[in-house]
Amino acid sequence: MDLSVDLAPRHPRGLRLANPVVWASGTFGADGYGGGLPPTVRLHHLGAVVVKTTTLHPRAGHPPPRLVHGLGWLLNSIGLENPGIDAVLERYAPRWAKWPVPVVLSIAGERVEEFVALARRAEGVPGVAALELNLSCPNVEGGLAFAQSPEATALVTRQVKGVTSLPVVVKLSPQVGDIAPLARAAEQAGADALALTNTLVGVAIDRRGRRLALGGGTGGVSGPALKPVALAMVFRAYEVVDIPIIGIGGVASGGDALDYLMAGATAVGVGTAALADPCAPQEIAREMPKVLRRYGFPSVREAIGAAHPRRRGGL
Repeated sequence: MDLSVDLAPRHPRGLRLANPVVWASGTFGADGYGGGLPPTVRLHHLGAVVVKTTTLHPRAGHPPPRLVHGLGWLLNSIGLENPGIDAVLERYAPRWAKWPVPVVLSIAGERVEEFVALARRAEGVPGVAALELNLSCPNVEGGLAFAQSPEATALVTRQVKGVTSLPVVVKLSPQVGDIAPLARAAEQAGADALALTNTLVGVAIDRRGRRLALGGGTGGVSGPALKPVALAMVFRAYEVVDIPIIGIGGVASGGDALDYLMAGATAVGVGTAALADPCAPQEIAREMPKVLRRYGFPSVREAIGAAHPRRRGGL
């Protein structure tokens, strides 16, 4: 069965994946860059890996506690802790260059100029196959600003596209009334693909301490509770854009992945499930042929948008 997809069909080089399962940013190993993974993880089973969001300068992140979970949800307030772009590229990129899957570098800045500087640093670095613009981190100050304005989304995307030869994936937020204007703005500014979505803003209460449970106050809601929201965002964006979409939120099985494909996604990101079990992404990838056959799809491409009126000629 053909499981391959292209996340950047408009790009001269494309971004070909052997299958549609992507390890989502922030959950890839103990450090977010692939460190500390158990030997049972087999990267060649995956379509791609998106490593932890990296900033221009090192960030210490938020004080603990950083993770709180409940029935069907996880709340995180990491605060984009990372060693900065120069250290990341020097320390990790040579290892990525030897891996059997494309590695997408996620970047975030407080200003447009920082996104541009980050893209320039990554240009031509072996091991970096594409960039993800994290315009939508909900647990850092100002982290949602770019993703809540079509004009700001377009400006960042256009400026980054102007300085890089790499495919560019724009990651948007569910914390908006309508994702369509943001998705269109990113596409019109040259985005090669979209990632939908980041986490929702949430809080948890420490009852005994009579305070918010997370050290950073608010955090990002992920896991199964996010899936219906993110699925709706994918469904809506598929109506208005022609570039590929990576669906992210609550993917824990091949069935979850198929739901996103049928809503219009070209690929799916596995995040929270990988925190609980680092082998989850590869198991979902290995499950895909069986799930596709069960529902009558001869390939991944046949499943994309199958539940959407656009695919059926209704839009």
